[in-house]
Amino acid sequence: MKTLPPDSEGASQNGVFPQWFRISSLALLLVAIALLLLSFGNRLYTTGFSAAVLFFVLIALACAAFLHIRSLLQEQKRHRETASAFHAREREFTSVFQHALDGILILDDDGICLEANPAALALLGVPRAKLAGHSFAQFHANRHSFEQDWHTFLRQDCQRGEAELIRSDGAKVFVYYTAAANYLPGRHVLILCDTSARVRAQDSLRESEDRFQHMADNIEEIFWMMNAATKEVLYVNRAYETITGRSLESIYENRSSYADLIHPSDRVQVLAKLEQATHTGQFDEEFRILRTDGASRWVWAKAFPDRDAAGVIRWLVGTVQDITTRKIADGQVAGHLAAAEAARAEAEALRKSTLALTQNLRMDNVLDTLLQCLLEIVPYDSASVILTEPESRLFVAREAPPASSHKPVATLDAADNVFLQRALFERKSVFLPDTDEEPEWTEIKSLAPIRSWLCVPLIASDCVLGLLSIGHCRQRTFTLEHFRLAKSLAVPAAVAIHNARLYEWAEIYREERQHLLKQADNTRGGDKASGSFFKH
Repeated sequence: MKTLPPDSEGASQNGVFPQWFRISSLALLLVAIALLLLSFGNRLYTTGFSAAVLFFVLIALACAAFLHIRSLLQEQKRHRETASAFHAREREFTSVFQHALDGILILDDDGICLEANPAALALLGVPRAKLAGHSFAQFHANRHSFEQDWHTFLRQDCQRGEAELIRSDGAKVFVYYTAAANYLPGRHVLILCDTSARVRAQDSLRESEDRFQHMADNIEEIFWMMNAATKEVLYVNRAYETITGRSLESIYENRSSYADLIHPSDRVQVLAKLEQATHTGQFDEEFRILRTDGASRWVWAKAFPDRDAAGVIRWLVGTVQDITTRKIADGQVAGHLAAAEAARAEAEALRKSTLALTQNLRMDNVLDTLLQCLLEIVPYDSASVILTEPESRLFVAREAPPASSHKPVATLDAADNVFLQRALFERKSVFLPDTDEEPEWTEIKSLAPIRSWLCVPLIASDCVLGLLSIGHCRQRTFTLEHFRLAKSLAVPAAVAIHNARLYEWAEIYREERQHLLKQADNTRGGDKASGSFFKH
């Protein structure tokens, strides 16, 4: 903007005329006094002095006239400069008023709009004709509130704040306003900054945050956010309380207290993996946690990185899911699969054992095959096949490891051991995890030293053929599973022994019959020879 000349500014500021203007005025005053004196002194006209005085008077008058003409010219020049500066400043203000992005309105004391710039017209959605001369209250969302605020504004001279306006088409507009009162008497300026986009963005962000919080509070998984540099938890949802049994306040008071939740057996490994995740951005672990009630729970934690523009990991964002039920189910499935595999293996072993026991009906082969099949399913130190004799006498038909060939066949008396009697007469299988803990146990001299013992009766055709004795030198070696497998093997073993006995009896009967037939043939041959002799 242009400025006024310094001298004119100085004159206007001091409220006095310039120095040359005062001199010219004084000169004119002196000339006027001189002329007045001349008019009263007639003698001056008769002397030569009058011509000199008149000459000086004319010179003074000419100087005064020159100074006044000069003053008028400078005043006209200064007026033109002032007018030019005023018009330039007016154009600047007009340009700002017309092209400002914010709406500007000029209102009177009653809130009537006197002038508005194009931005204000666009903001309110009205032409100038419908805005000028009308109250600004028509655009306020609450007319009664506007009137109260307007009177308060007139008393305060200045006001700022946020307001909700209604455009001419009914759309809502949110503005930040600045109002200044009496910039001229009875004239007030109102500047409106359109904040609708920001307000809507804030509302949208608030709605998104509300939806996120609602979702986070209602999912069963823990949602968490961690500072990658400090490994402190920044956010965790309500599921944290459900899964861990701890309050949200506790994690926010101590943002690293999550480490205390991890089971001591898993803590070192999990924290090491978490440290690696701050550099790699990958975290996917299953581990145990300890609830406040002492219960142990299995959880599955996953995390993903949030990187800055330089690629540095700022946060780790992830979830924690309670997988205790799944772990239990997996364990049950694994147990069922193991049981199924054990049952299959058992069935296969029994099938092979049954097949092996029935391939050869000779007793020696049956007994050897029985002990060999038994070793495949029960890990024993010593085992014996004890067969019955009349009057509760027993003899060891086969044993493993095999006895010396020079050793006589060992015999037993069931009356010497209460457990042998139970197996033989009550037909009940016996399982002794530790013989030293059994008060009724007595050492069986014909058998190897035993600390853990299984004894299963061999029953076929409702008859006890003998006993299957299985022993180990260490206590509690055998399990209930071994006991069950031994009883399962005893069924086909008893049948095989019974068949082997029948086979032996059949062989004996066949040999005796052949012997009798041979004797009969020999007898008939002798009778024929004697008859021929007597005939001759």
